[in-house]
Amino acid sequence: MAMTPEQKELRAIARFYKDAKMGFATNDGFYAIPCGGKAVIVIHNGEWLKKCRNEDSARTFIAQYKKENKGGKNARPKLN
Repeated sequence: MAMTPEQKELRAIARFYKDAKMGFATNDGFYAIPCGGKAVIVIHNGEWLKKCRNEDSARTFIAQYKKENKGGKNARPKLN
């Protein structure tokens, strides 16, 4: 199965940030960006989803978010 240009770009970005000391990027477009101390902000499709205490809690949140929003149903409401 061939990848779309968007999927190729997301994979390239994730590989670029693979060795980052803080924060991370996933192949499907989730980013954890450091914001003071150990805290990270989780971003997906340009939207700030959540501020997490550390990278482990960000990875847990992303896994739960993917599970809840599988198939495009039950979109999570935007934060204020």
